[in-house]
Order: sequence, then structure tokens, then C-alpha cells
Amino acid sequence: MKSNDTWSSVLHKGPATFLNSPVMEPDQNKIKEEGVKAAILGVPFDGTTITRTGSSMGPRKIRDVSSMTIPYHFDYDVNIMETYNIRDCGDVDVKIGDAFGTIERGGENVLEILKGGALPILVGGDHVITVTSTRALNQFDPTKKYGFILFDSHLDTAEDVGGDPWNHCCPVPRTMELDCFDPKNAVIIGAGGPMNPKAELEYVKEKGISLYTMRDIYKKGIQEVVEEAIKIASDGTDGVYISFDMDSLEASQTPGTCAPTPGGIMVREMIQAIELLGQVDLVGFDVVEIAPPYDQSDITAITATRFLVDMLASRAKYLNK
Repeated sequence: MKSNDTWSSVLHKGPATFLNSPVMEPDQNKIKEEGVKAAILGVPFDGTTITRTGSSMGPRKIRDVSSMTIPYHFDYDVNIMETYNIRDCGDVDVKIGDAFGTIERGGENVLEILKGGALPILVGGDHVITVTSTRALNQFDPTKKYGFILFDSHLDTAEDVGGDPWNHCCPVPRTMELDCFDPKNAVIIGAGGPMNPKAELEYVKEKGISLYTMRDIYKKGIQEVVEEAIKIASDGTDGVYISFDMDSLEASQTPGTCAPTPGGIMVREMIQAIELLGQVDLVGFDVVEIAPPYDQSDITAITATRFLVDMLASRAKYLNK
């Protein structure tokens, strides 16, 4: 018998899927038939991590802790399950030790989601997985023009790492090479600290990418920074892709990540940022670098889940108007 009790879905009931949503293969026909508007796809790959591995366990942990969340969002007065009819499309069939092979396999999954008319939402995994979505968007329709907003304590603009261009330090260059992305509509928010090589800063300057460092956030505040980023990413584009790296946050609040960074964005500031980001024409987003082996009381995974749910709810507020 189906229960109408909201709390019956919380905690340990049933298999671990995102928000207890039904499982579905990433098949465009099934997505269309069931009217799915958002699909979760895990990418449990951390084979390019140069600091601490462990983010391959991120997607599984996110599903587990998401059982402590309900689809109705109090702040936005929306039910994201009703808005998006969410499905959990499982995990990409990772190609062990092969980042590009994994990206290609994942890209096939994302393309099915896009062709089915649903919003792709990726959970990582290290930051190379962002390219899975951006390449799929480019393949889906290379005539479109998309903005790109990256929250990260690192610039992630390395051309390659040790000669390998498919690394979690390289998602920005691999995305900017695509026909549907232009550096003038790309924004990096939150970079700071002693893990950003000068060569990567030179790439930002040469390509004309907009950069808001942590010092900019200290001075301007997160609201002004994000409002400016939205204008840049949305200017003349057909939509915006957003990537949230959990290491963009203050390390003491999110210890379960591959490269925790002191002095980062506060969780409350990111929640403010996401409220503003709901106004963009969202074409996809990801949350990456969740590394459960280093977490305390699952706090980083719970926070990442909050960001996933908040982003959907914030956008739903505008879609339901």
C-alpha cells in the first residue's frame, strides 16, 4: 500500500537512489515516454586526481545521504519531483584508468538524456567529468552557444598535466575548445590559494575568461559576484552550464573533498549563489570532487546533496512562474 506520509520516504527505505527516485537506463525513448525533465548520472571516476583520490565513491554516497532529503523545498515552495519527474540513470560504465574512454562512454549517456528532453545532472567523481557533459552538449547541437560558470578554488585551466589533456586540472580548456562554448561567456568563481600555477592564470588572461577570485568575493560579496557572472555567461547565449567543485568551499565546512582549501566560499554563501543562479537558462550542471573517505559525519556529501536539490528548486521557481 502506498503511504501518503511524507516522512515514510526518509532514511532507510528502499534501494539507494537519488531522492528515492525511480531508476532508469539513460534511454531517450524511455525518458520521453515517462516525461522525465531531469536525470541524475553518476560518474564514479577519480583516475586523474593529482591530490587525494576517493571521489570515485562520491555518487554512491550522494545517493545514500539524499534519503535524508524530501523533494519539497521549503525556501522555494516547490516540489522538484513534481517539476522534473526526476530519474536516477545510475552510473557511467567507467573505463578503469582511462579518462577519455570514460568521458566518451559518459557522453553517450548524457546525449541520450539530452535527446530525451531532460536536464543532465552529473555527480562525480573528479573534475574531468565536466567534459562528459560539455562534449555531449556540443555534439547535441554545435550551433548553440552556451555560457559556462565554474565554482572552484582552482583555475582548472591547465592545457595538460604531464602531457595528458584529459585531467581534472583541464576541464576549462577542453570545454573552451568546443564549438558551442566561448571564453567570453565563461566565468571562474572562487579561485585562490597556493595551488594555481601562473601558466593557468595566463590562459585565463589570454582567452579572456572572467575571473572572480576569493579576494573579489571578500570585497564585493557573493551576490554581486554571481550577478555579474550571470550577465557574462548569459550574454548572447542559448543557456548556461554550471559546475560546482566542492573544493571551492571553506575546508573546515567541507573536509570530504580531494583538495580541501582554507579560506574558500562559505556554505551559506553558496546557497545564496544558487538562489540567484535559478534565473539562468540551465542546460546542465554537475557537482564534483566529493571524496567520502575524508569526510566527517558525511557533512560534505550532505552539503553537496543540498546544492543539487537547491539548484533544481531554484530553477523550478522560475520554470513554474
